[in-house]
Amino acid sequence: MVTTREVSVDDATTVAQMVGALLAELGAGHVQAKLDTQLVADLLAMKERISGFLACAEKRPVGIIMLSESASLFAHGTYGIITELYVVPDQRSSGVAMRLIEAAVGLGTVKGWSQLEVGAPKQPVWSRSPNSALYLKAGFAEIGPRLKLPLHGLASSRAQGNNLVGRSRLDPRRRHAPCRRIPESPAARFA
Repeated sequence: MVTTREVSVDDATTVAQMVGALLAELGAGHVQAKLDTQLVADLLAMKERISGFLACAEKRPVGIIMLSESASLFAHGTYGIITELYVVPDQRSSGVAMRLIEAAVGLGTVKGWSQLEVGAPKQPVWSRSPNSALYLKAGFAEIGPRLKLPLHGLASSRAQGNNLVGRSRLDPRRRHAPCRRIPESPAARFA
């Protein structure tokens, strides 16, 4: 029988191992598959923002879902984001993932979240993934792609005093592009 329970700081090692297995399976070679247990513990201590549930079969961890709380105007307040969802291979298609999603929905209802979101891999991988069917079966609706801008490079150039006054720090190609003057149109001279 599979049971679910909320994760705590005491579960940091288990969470790190399961999320590490997820990252390794996704082929995230640029992300270390072995997560820093102290970082996991620090995040789990942020109970007001980070939550998760562990699924166990006979005391053996077989699945995990991790959630983060966010807030926005479009969501009319707070909402939840599924950051990780993993089920061990021998327990897939047995209802474990759906139980974890149900636990997340229950938490979101208690916290007053307006919605629950999850990021998906790039197309066409997503449409061929068994996860797409899982989320759609759970009632999720596709809302479009998500984009990201890694901030670690921007922050380090700032810390080094690399302040580019009047230039964009976002696009390195713009740093070296000459400013081009747009010729004034005859109509603009008389405005």
